[in-house]
Parts: sequence; C-alpha cells; structure tokens
Amino acid sequence: MQYNDLEKTLLERMLTDNRIGGRHLGEQDTCRGLPSHVKGKVSKALKKLIKNGLINNHPTSYGMQYSLNPKKIDEIQRILE
Repeated sequence: MQYNDLEKTLLERMLTDNRIGGRHLGEQDTCRGLPSHVKGKVSKALKKLIKNGLINNHPTSYGMQYSLNPKKIDEIQRILE
C-alpha cells in the first residue's frame, strides 16, 4: 500500500512521541505544526490509516483520540524507512 507524505508524517510524529496503545492524542493535536493548507486533509489521512489498521481510534467524552496500533509497529517502521 502506498502512503502519501502527510500520512507518513502523522505516523512518524506519533511514533516519535510514543503514542502507542493507551497513550493517545486528539485530531487537533495531530495538526499542530502543520502548514495551514494541509490541516484540512488530516481527517481523511487518519481515516485511511484507521482503515488499514495502523492507527486505533478511542472515543472519549471529550472527542475522538488516536494512537498507533501496537501490533503494527514493525509495519509502521518499514513504511517510514
């Protein structure tokens, strides 16, 4: 499967920040530091990564939260190489 630069950037940021399993962050936090013309595409990128099983979503009372799937860390590292 091919992943674009935004999807790779999201995976890399979450991996670097150790957002794996129970440690998650919100969609707005994933947008932090990205150029404004890219921020609208983050939601679509997250949906693709969830569909492919690389990211898990966690519904909370204060909104949807996202973390890397701990079972797919090896695959994520191969994608980022």
